[in-house]
Amino acid sequence: MNTLKRTLLGVFIILLVFAFHTNGVFGEALPQYLAGVMVKSYDEKRAKALEKFEEIIGKYIKEKAHLILKLKALTYEDLSREIRNGHVDFIWGYGHIVSMELYEKFPIIPFIAPTLGEQRRPTFKRLLVTSKGSMGTLDTLKGKKLAFIGDEPWGFELLLLKIWLREKWGLKDLNHFFNLRGLKSDEGFFVPGSRRGSIYSIIVGEADVAISHEFEYITQEKLTPNAIKEKVQIAPFFNSSEEFYEAPAFVRKGLPQKDLERLIQALLQMPEDPEGKQILISSKISGFVKVRDQDYQRIKEILEKKRKYGI
Repeated sequence: MNTLKRTLLGVFIILLVFAFHTNGVFGEALPQYLAGVMVKSYDEKRAKALEKFEEIIGKYIKEKAHLILKLKALTYEDLSREIRNGHVDFIWGYGHIVSMELYEKFPIIPFIAPTLGEQRRPTFKRLLVTSKGSMGTLDTLKGKKLAFIGDEPWGFELLLLKIWLREKWGLKDLNHFFNLRGLKSDEGFFVPGSRRGSIYSIIVGEADVAISHEFEYITQEKLTPNAIKEKVQIAPFFNSSEEFYEAPAFVRKGLPQKDLERLIQALLQMPEDPEGKQILISSKISGFVKVRDQDYQRIKEILEKKRKYGI
């Protein structure tokens, strides 16, 4: 009889542990949340890619945070509607401009942001890079080809340049000053980028000037150090000393704090976990940091200037 009791007790403990790790404490269903991931448009390729990524990250979050996380690709209009209707719990916008506009319109809070590079930096400068020998006054750049990544209305780097030229030189229309050369963005799920960046366009002679994310410059410098040294230079007349946090992920107000904290801890620990590190590599980022509203105050000010100047 004692043997039978011990056997039954052992089975009960095994079932209890199994229930905890698969469905939560005492077999309760794990909390389930939906993350809205913004895309510019819908297409089958992107839908399949997001579905595959959901399978990978969903499994990881379930194991590490004991949450079920679903992802859904949404255009700006659809994402706005879903946030307004309370149908999404986490939000990933498309760069700083879109993210901050959503932040101003809806009851959402920034809680985490990606880091880039081996040093896991969360903040980066924006640089105006020119071809070698084209420095001097701003007039020497008039009519030159300016390369940038992404869409002009949503380009944060381009917005900074427009505001700087407006305030320092009174220039109201960038299109009348530069010949804009936009590069198609790869529209990564985390960090939008381009396989052939704006600085590369200077190196191969397709552009004379580039406005770029500092990490693009760091990456290009590693890939082609001689070309960087011989063919490009950072323009001294652009305000390139200021650093900005990467665009954050948001959480809707009212989500249970304990669930949010479990998710944050799982994300923060990814670089130290072999499986988590592989997921990060596939996402082109190196980790995450916790962020607060104050970290994006400067970007809010920049968006206010955007409205003020009618940009």
